[in-house]
Amino acid sequence: MPITQTVRSVRTSLPLGLAAGCAAALVFADATPARAVEATPDLVTLHRSQGPAGLAKLLAEYDQLPVGRDRDELSHVIDQVAQQRYATVSRLYWYTDFTQATAAARATQRPILALRMLGKLDEELSCANSRLFRSVLYANIEVSQLMRDHFVLYWSSERPVPKVTIDMGDGRVIQRTTTGNSAHYVLDANGNVLDVLPGLYAPKLFKEELVKSLQLANTTRNEFIYNADPKKRTQTVTDFHRTALTERSAAYAKFAGGRYSGGGHRSFVPKLAAAQRATMSKRVMEMPDLTQFGMDPGQIARDDIEQWAMIGTRLWSIGSDQIQPAGNTTRPQAYNTFDTRSLHLISWLHDVGMPATSETARNAMVNRLEFSVIADSALNELVLRQQIRAKLVAEPGLPLEQLNAWIYAEVFHTPASDAWLGLAPRTDFTGLPGDGLGYRLPQR
Repeated sequence: MPITQTVRSVRTSLPLGLAAGCAAALVFADATPARAVEATPDLVTLHRSQGPAGLAKLLAEYDQLPVGRDRDELSHVIDQVAQQRYATVSRLYWYTDFTQATAAARATQRPILALRMLGKLDEELSCANSRLFRSVLYANIEVSQLMRDHFVLYWSSERPVPKVTIDMGDGRVIQRTTTGNSAHYVLDANGNVLDVLPGLYAPKLFKEELVKSLQLANTTRNEFIYNADPKKRTQTVTDFHRTALTERSAAYAKFAGGRYSGGGHRSFVPKLAAAQRATMSKRVMEMPDLTQFGMDPGQIARDDIEQWAMIGTRLWSIGSDQIQPAGNTTRPQAYNTFDTRSLHLISWLHDVGMPATSETARNAMVNRLEFSVIADSALNELVLRQQIRAKLVAEPGLPLEQLNAWIYAEVFHTPASDAWLGLAPRTDFTGLPGDGLGYRLPQR
């Protein structure tokens, strides 16, 4: 019996999926809520227990269905089996049990790509970073194929994501998440840390860095290094990061002399990306060799998207069809940062349930998002990741949980000891009893 005959769920339908036989094509159905019945837990458990093969079976049936209610309802089941929202687009299977993930890594001889995030990847209101991962990275055809074919995927939650609801008083509400950050850890099959990619990256750079991490994983999996001499494996990882630190410094020097053509385009900072960067910039972090870009480190505003986008564009040729020679005044031109599949998902998410925006407005939204992603790539790679690399060099073999605790405390500035995530400093008078802080009692 087809799966769709046994599944119904009450939800807002996801009118997005891959057309059969065309990896880049997306099909849009009716965006109105679909009537349904809750998917049976046994059905989800059955296909989860089969791992990626179970997800593949559901996706094969999904591809054969015409656009409509059955297809939309099956997409909800697929999300539960994949443990990721919009899994019909990414087609990625995620483990949520670390023991199962390491077992799969040993069986397939693949490294683990472990996402640590706020909230849950299969929920709509996960942290801003993870929402951008789903639409910008995991939806990207080349990135998702690399992840699917060469890594065992695993995600875990650092803590629940803070949510804010604004009641307009007339029945309208705005629900968003507040600041938070995420990191992708590359681990060997025993859970040893090989590499870390903090925060959001542009798809092109994310893929390039994952390939480097994959090469490191293949090197450390060598039988002599991995089994006969664990210390040499640790030294290989340390040398990898020491070299990367040096190479990034050399990259700065390569682009010395460029001048930033500033301007008052502060409006280019999107709301979601600004929330992410606010976490990363709670204290001043020094970036080496910024003076070679014609910038004074003491004068750089961390939320100035054009400055960071310029650095990302010049270093990695992301978002610009031509990088002008050093010494010329340039401005980044964001284009072709996202592939077709990501753009379809981004456009649908932007408009679903709301009046459709004009093509001009939608293009402007995408352009602002591209600038944001390029800027985040530069900040995360040149500031945050350099800090992490230095830590890995200074403390070889640091266990995952210890490294993760340090990253959230010292790099993301959201330590586990701060129960309010920096949102309740209690330094100013609010006029509210207890500053408006309280606890929601669990419902019985």
